[in-house]
Amino acid sequence: MKISGYPGRFFEDFAKGERIVHRLGRTVTYQDNLYFTHTLLNTNPVHFDKEYTELTEFKRPLLVMTMTIALTYGITSETFKNAYKEIGIKDLRFTAPVFDGDTLHVETEILDVREVGREDSGLVVAKHRVYKNNFSQLVCEFTREVLVYKRAYSPRWKIQSQKDLIPSHISSETSKLHP
Repeated sequence: MKISGYPGRFFEDFAKGERIVHRLGRTVTYQDNLYFTHTLLNTNPVHFDKEYTELTEFKRPLLVMTMTIALTYGITSETFKNAYKEIGIKDLRFTAPVFDGDTLHVETEILDVREVGREDSGLVVAKHRVYKNNFSQLVCEFTREVLVYKRAYSPRWKIQSQKDLIPSHISSETSKLHP
């Protein structure tokens, strides 16, 4: 069985100083915000009570901040899909509110790429900048430290090398579909 598709970047593929504009954006909705806020058991009415928020300076519900961070990880996941271990987030700042209907986009600057004494992975330090509405306003930024697999150690290759474990009736049906 051959595994195809974009494998993402490996440690060797990152370069210090590189800027990445991630191709996917995400428009957030009031329903997204309700779901995320209640899933986290966040009881601050500024995120879900429209009558309450009309009395605030914002006049409408704010997107819960942790959802902005989660969406940043999601938007950047195609590039960072070979992350082995998250080390930490530093210098987290929220600079503008996010509301229902705003579209988030992410730009990443690679601040550092270095060996850390591990055979299987290396450290990538990235600064994520999150913008809303066609990169017109910065809403969040933070520095992310993450260990990323080196190409030779990716679990993807282990999956591919285990093709003998696939039952013969599945592999024969697959070969009929893909001659």
